[in-house]
Amino acid sequence: MDKWEDDSDDDGGSSARMEPFSAPSVPDGGVPDLDEFLRLLSNRRRRYALYYLREHDLRDRTALARYVAAELAGTDPEDVADDRVREVETMFVHVDVPMLEESGVVSSDRRTGTLCLDYPSAAVETLLDACATFDDPNVAGESGDASDGPAKE
Repeated sequence: MDKWEDDSDDDGGSSARMEPFSAPSVPDGGVPDLDEFLRLLSNRRRRYALYYLREHDLRDRTALARYVAAELAGTDPEDVADDRVREVETMFVHVDVPMLEESGVVSSDRRTGTLCLDYPSAAVETLLDACATFDDPNVAGESGDASDGPAKE
């Protein structure tokens, strides 16, 4: 039985348009849709991790958590408290990495604790580039030139 999403009016009535409701992930191995990609990139922690993985082929999960925690705090990685790094790493393990793996954007090796970008589609790259224009330019690319991220003003 198909699920349908109702476009209800604010007053509780229904409009004539009914659209199929789709789950956020694609169980048949197809390509996730725009809503799924936007959901993945809606979190700064995930975006910062993806920016970093785009510049570095393989990354240790703990080191990546330290980098992301530092970017979120606006400080240097050496200055981030170990407790904060553990919090970010815990979110990676239980929330972020499973979402990114399910969508085929990231691969991880739980045994070694490493992550790598999984050749994301052109759509994901384009959306990530668009997000980088709103995020701190230093996060989107380490070298800071136009090819690595948004232009600095």
